[in-house]
Amino acid sequence: MKRIDNIAKEFLAPLLKKNGFKKKKLAWNRSRNDFIDIIEIDELRGSTFDNERFVINISVFVPYFFKIIFNDEHKNFVQDADALLRLRLQDFCDERFSVRVNQAWIDLDSNELSNTGLEVVSLFTEKVLPYLAQVDNFEVLDKCFQNSNSRHKEYPLTQIQYALLKRERGDADESKNILESISSGKNGAWANRAKDILYRI
Repeated sequence: MKRIDNIAKEFLAPLLKKNGFKKKKLAWNRSRNDFIDIIEIDELRGSTFDNERFVINISVFVPYFFKIIFNDEHKNFVQDADALLRLRLQDFCDERFSVRVNQAWIDLDSNELSNTGLEVVSLFTEKVLPYLAQVDNFEVLDKCFQNSNSRHKEYPLTQIQYALLKRERGDADESKNILESISSGKNGAWANRAKDILYRI
């Protein structure tokens, strides 16, 4: 068993199952009112047996926005790439946690497997799960998105979802401005999709 699989099976899986998540490979989903919480362990491409490196993604997906954007229901396990709010475990670290986990990509040494697993569980218990629990309406989601340092904020899909979030929050003008900006952009596929959404809403 790879060490990353061990982190998932022995440490994260029991905690997430107890908190209502369902597992598929190295990912978990939890449906919660208007949202789906996503946890993903993503192994670095090129990771080797001697140097296993991974990141843990923590995301919030809005099925209603997906339906508007793609004119269809999401049918399968939801992925981090489709979410609006996209964070990493590092975003929840503070000085109490070791340098080992307080970095974007975690280096997993066999000698530190147990300590790393325990720190991951501690982070989820103290920080990640309470954070997700308080994201229980569109107003909080909006604030969390604005306060996040997500590297994906400017992606077209993220921006379209954010436009729909602003619309849901009653800011139709801002929503329209974002969609019009995307519709006049250089990315043809997303420009056309933004135009279609403007027409339909």
